Amino acid sequence: MTQAFERRATKLLRDYDEFSPPVDVEALARSLGISVNFEELDSDVSGLMLIEDGSVKVAINEAHHRHRQRFTLAHEIGHMLLHAKGDRVFVDRRFFRNEWSSSGELREEIEANAFAAALLMPRLLIREHVDAKAGITDIDVFRLATQFAVSEQAMTLRLVKLNYIEPD
Repeated sequence: MTQAFERRATKLLRDYDEFSPPVDVEALARSLGISVNFEELDSDVSGLMLIEDGSVKVAINEAHHRHRQRFTLAHEIGHMLLHAKGDRVFVDRRFFRNEWSSSGELREEIEANAFAAALLMPRLLIREHVDAKAGITDIDVFRLATQFAVSEQAMTLRLVKLNYIEPD
């Protein structure tokens, strides 16, 4: 299943000429017809998406760090492409992402997270920027996170998922 998300994210990035780091996820969302707004939301809400009568609106928590905002928007794009069938509301709470999705209780959240990671940190681009033979240091993780405009935690998880580093 993860491979399907990789392929879908890679195709999307290539179709919209966004295949270089950092991915301009806002431009990509707008190209997909998504209205994106940065708004004051409850602190535990990273973002939300409303799909109604074919219109897609996303609100991103303006108080959250830029890296979280980017991941949240990529996550919402994942929901739109993978789970949107008719009118629907998705609310992305930190609780779901960190607690439920990591334990496998919410399949859609896990899938949206996997898609978001593949969209912001595509396997092929990571491979171009990593010298796996030399080993990956903490400095390399920081450099990659900066280059891809994601958090060091997100980059570390992605590198583990791609088998570049061992989990702690």
